[in-house]
Amino acid sequence: MRLSRLQKNFESLAAEDPLWTVLSDKSKKGGKWDPEEFYQSGEDCIRGLQERLAQIDISLAGATALDFGCGVGRLTFPLSRRFEKAIGVDISKSMIDAANQNANRGKNCQFILNTENTLSFLSPESLDFAYSDIVFQHIAPRYSKRYFIEIAKALKPSGIFAFQLPSHLIHGNPLKKRLGYTLKAIAQKLGIGQAYFEMNAIPSTQLIPFMEQRAGLKLLTHWDYPAAGPNWQSYLYIFQKPTAEQGIE
Repeated sequence: MRLSRLQKNFESLAAEDPLWTVLSDKSKKGGKWDPEEFYQSGEDCIRGLQERLAQIDISLAGATALDFGCGVGRLTFPLSRRFEKAIGVDISKSMIDAANQNANRGKNCQFILNTENTLSFLSPESLDFAYSDIVFQHIAPRYSKRYFIEIAKALKPSGIFAFQLPSHLIHGNPLKKRLGYTLKAIAQKLGIGQAYFEMNAIPSTQLIPFMEQRAGLKLLTHWDYPAAGPNWQSYLYIFQKPTAEQGIE
């Protein structure tokens, strides 16, 4: 899926039901998310991540954190309570507008609309931490890999990049799924299709070498993280940018 189509899909879904578009619980579809419950789920998510990182001696604290694919700020706000500044970036203007409308839920947050396949707003070595959850699975791998490299460049030495991504399909036929997405895209072009989520994966056996060799990050750990649903093998990856003295083994 091209970024322009991805943007149109998410803009359409966000305009209709923004909270469900971010966190697609079937029981909450149709505006049934309670905002307090929704935002509390973000705090719970970040607290859980903080506890897991503490087990490998990584502190969830510092000057600047990035929430890639921030939506309405569900994870940006709890990150802002652990970092001096939190930056949320999203492809949907409706999402960014909603995040700004809820800015009182966090502190020192900046929300940026970005519809390009670059992250030119990020300065080199400006981030202590970058996080992305249930986002890259909706982005075509050719774009995700570009974002991975740009986020890596923006990390300070010893900075952490944590993100969720499916590795492969467990149940179902990948070719059949791809055909289904193609037919949906054609229907949209004909003006008769509805907005939809597209699922993407990068096999862990390909992703880890890419991140280490192309992005220059070192894998610290990864664990099962079933955020993509029962049909997908999904992981949460924790990568770190080595210092000049460390390098990548």
